[in-house]
Amino acid sequence: MNNAIVTLDVLHQGPMWGWYVTMNFWAKSVATGVMLILPFLLMNKHDSKRIRLLTPALSFVFLNITLLFTLLDLHQPFRFWHMFVYPQFRSVLNLGAWFLSGLNGFLLLHVFFAWKDKEDAYDKLLPVTWVVAAVATIYTAGLMGQANARELWQVGTELPQMILAALMAGSSALLLAKAGGEGARRPLALILGLATGVSLLIFLAEIWLAPQKSEEAEYMMHLLLSGELKMYFLPGLLLGFVLPVAAVLGARRNPLVMAAASVLSLTGLWLVKHAWLLAPQLLPLS
Repeated sequence: MNNAIVTLDVLHQGPMWGWYVTMNFWAKSVATGVMLILPFLLMNKHDSKRIRLLTPALSFVFLNITLLFTLLDLHQPFRFWHMFVYPQFRSVLNLGAWFLSGLNGFLLLHVFFAWKDKEDAYDKLLPVTWVVAAVATIYTAGLMGQANARELWQVGTELPQMILAALMAGSSALLLAKAGGEGARRPLALILGLATGVSLLIFLAEIWLAPQKSEEAEYMMHLLLSGELKMYFLPGLLLGFVLPVAAVLGARRNPLVMAAASVLSLTGLWLVKHAWLLAPQLLPLS
């Protein structure tokens, strides 16, 4: 016992996951969302030649932003290759790395097939890519749900919120890129409005039910609504959820209004996700 060394004698204070993780979630929502929406656009014959190339290329860019911030957030970033050489398939994080990397490869194949006008090969690969994109969207709900004493990260609400965030971000990105031409604007606007509206209802339900869950959940809602995180959460709800829904209901045929709604949606989504990520980490656990 004379050789005992104290390495940590105080609790960690402050968030372990910061804006790097928020960037990860946000960019992943864009990357997976555009691919989840792609079959719908192709089914409706919206400028299919351009959309076949644009969508996987856009997804590839944002997916690699996701991977970049994932790498930067690792404590030992130069050992990331251990996840592939010494995989732990019971780890949600390790599974997510495999799915994200696999999606990256499929996106490159889609870009190649679109460039070479190989529509048959493109369409045969698309169902597999869609499934991988869907799993890559929701795996973080399982990752967050593993955290103990984090009331807001329950899988039952985080899983649909991840899907809705992907549809919000994907439709916003496609609207800004003018994907599918004029004919696709209205259906993309409807996807944006529906996903944003449902997501907003879930957030409002969480706010209403928080005091009935526990004192910890009520405290986190205090942080979000009137505490130190209100500067992120409240403007995020207004900019990213309320105003885009109003824009879709009132002027979804106007290209300038929908472009502005898309920018607001992407901005507000980042703010809300950042606040939602930080709030449970500010809860004292002792």
